[in-house]
Amino acid sequence: MQVDDGVSLDAQEKQLRYAAESQGYEVEMLREEGKSGKNITGRPVLKKALEDLDAGRAEALFVTRLDRLARSTRDFLSIVDRSHKYNWRLALLDLGLDTATYQGRFVVTIMSAMAEMERGMISLRQKDVHQDRRTSGKVWGVDLGPLPATEKTVIERIDSDRKLGLSYKLIADGLNKDAIPTTLKGNKWYASTVRHIYLRNTKVL
Repeated sequence: MQVDDGVSLDAQEKQLRYAAESQGYEVEMLREEGKSGKNITGRPVLKKALEDLDAGRAEALFVTRLDRLARSTRDFLSIVDRSHKYNWRLALLDLGLDTATYQGRFVVTIMSAMAEMERGMISLRQKDVHQDRRTSGKVWGVDLGPLPATEKTVIERIDSDRKLGLSYKLIADGLNKDAIPTTLKGNKWYASTVRHIYLRNTKVL
């Protein structure tokens, strides 16, 4: 948007050149006009700049504003991680954030730690959910999630065997012995699966 009605690219270039040259750098100005900042994938000029920095062909990246560099926290922190890993400098003029300074490194470290903590908390929540499912005996695709279709003939066989007084385990054993494919195309039949199909299709409580 800045190409048409924002801060002009020429004005941004002057800001960047002054900031970098005052720090003693030889400047190469890279323009990426009319590209969305939503993610790095759609920004070939930025990708090339990061590759040059990682390879040691450049020493620092100066940006006028954070949203000119990245629109998502994930993309921003991935760029910060690259600057740490490959030892190049990142300077954001609008925030006064510069990884060459102690304060800048401190702020970036805190931001990275917060993001890492959030990822860890999400992972723990997922593990808790899976553990709860296992404890309650719930099976994905049987008790939870999208339920696959079961062949009518299999349903009729289970219903018939139940009327003969066979247990769910014996029915499952019979289906496995006769190599009847499950709704998951090849997995083993279990008593819990047979019971679920029987109750779901016969409405027996």
